[in-house]
Amino acid sequence: MDRSLLYVSQRLATDDDIAAIVEVSRARNTALGVTGALVASRNWFAQILEGTSGAIDALMDSIGRDGRHRDVQVLIYEDIEERQFSDWALAYNGSAYFVDGLIEVLANRTGSAPEPIHLRRLIGCMAEFTRCLH
Repeated sequence: MDRSLLYVSQRLATDDDIAAIVEVSRARNTALGVTGALVASRNWFAQILEGTSGAIDALMDSIGRDGRHRDVQVLIYEDIEERQFSDWALAYNGSAYFVDGLIEVLANRTGSAPEPIHLRRLIGCMAEFTRCLH
């Protein structure tokens, strides 16, 4: 069964760094059979990865060591019946500064579990970005 993982992190990357991330990630994700989407705002990253737990765990190990961001927080890691981003090795449509607040509320939450409404808003926004790419 496939799994889906959503994480947020504090962005340290430049726009040129992000272009390199997207290029490498698309090739690596294709090789691993992983799909997903990346959003970069002014201060934050949010990324959804979909695939086998082995492939996602390997990617997260690499992502966790990447110095172009910090404070990686996994918000969702769950089994899924169907992939939401199945058409994309990594959907990315440039920086989306208006989602800064959507990500920030999840990254800076006071409780250990994120509020479901905030998760739905962010994931819905990421899904809308992919529709713009078709």
